[in-house]
Amino acid sequence: MKEFEFIDRVMPDVPPPSPAQVAAVRARIATEAAGSRRAAPAARGRGWRGVVLAAAAVALVIAAIVVMVPRTGVRQVAATPERLLELAAAKLAAQPQGAGRYWRLETEEILRSKDEGDYTVENRGRDVLVIGRDNSRYTWFESVSAKPYSTEDTEAWKRSGSPRLCPARGCDKNLRFYPRRDPEHVLALADGWEPTVKEVLALPREAKALKAELLRHRSASSELSPDDWVLQTGARLVRDVPAAPGTRAAVYRMLATMPGVSVLDDVRDPMGRQGVTLQLPTRGADRVQLVIDPRSGELLAVQHMAPMPGLPQGVPWSASIIKKAGWSDARPVPPPNCDGCASRH
Repeated sequence: MKEFEFIDRVMPDVPPPSPAQVAAVRARIATEAAGSRRAAPAARGRGWRGVVLAAAAVALVIAAIVVMVPRTGVRQVAATPERLLELAAAKLAAQPQGAGRYWRLETEEILRSKDEGDYTVENRGRDVLVIGRDNSRYTWFESVSAKPYSTEDTEAWKRSGSPRLCPARGCDKNLRFYPRRDPEHVLALADGWEPTVKEVLALPREAKALKAELLRHRSASSELSPDDWVLQTGARLVRDVPAAPGTRAAVYRMLATMPGVSVLDDVRDPMGRQGVTLQLPTRGADRVQLVIDPRSGELLAVQHMAPMPGLPQGVPWSASIIKKAGWSDARPVPPPNCDGCASRH
């Protein structure tokens, strides 16, 4: 029977079948041949039946060998948290530098704390920061809501007489908007170092070069160790100033190599979005988490994690959710009666 010789020619890398496999295939060929004779009575003559049988044999043998031969291929690389972070950083670094006259950052701020009535209150607010290429600055904050965090907290609040919870929208009609930060110094990355927009955009795009550049601006009188100083400055660099995508990607890579920093892939932000996360150590039990979108490399949220009575494990006591960050030509308009919300240099 020549069918197996044909298979050897067209599939030279397939190992030869065992005697048991050959016997099984021969049995399947015989069955298929009988079916072919019944289905095609018009096919007369030995020559035509031979063609049909040969074709059936080849098809069955190839199918049998495909089933019998173990699959071999490229071994998949495990998607470790570190690998996910590197992929996210590469996607971010590949993004073009944004165009426009103004960089705008909008965040939703969350603060959870214990009230005097022994219940946890969740405060939410909206923060806006705008920095112009001409070094103009605008910033304002609005308290949006304050309410008990959970069902149990709501019951405890009711037992306390349901007192009014402030700050929230409507608590102070004369001061709805106000600056939470000094617009004069929104570009200050650390004590004694306040670069211009142009200088921020020119920061290195490579991790080692960026760390060296950051440390060059560290004051000798700083109370922070060099590593702690880099951690704080790096966290500010990816969130609070208009750094280039390549620089922010370099920050991710830089922070991931520093002592005490963990890379996690099972963290969710307050909106429930799962991201690859850089967890930075801080003083005490607090941990700062930079939650990063694995699909784009963009920062989703910055949250503070620490054990707190009344909060389940894994729930941040403080968080900033990035709602918008990028360049445009839209001129910012501070809210009416917002004293100290704008500054020009």
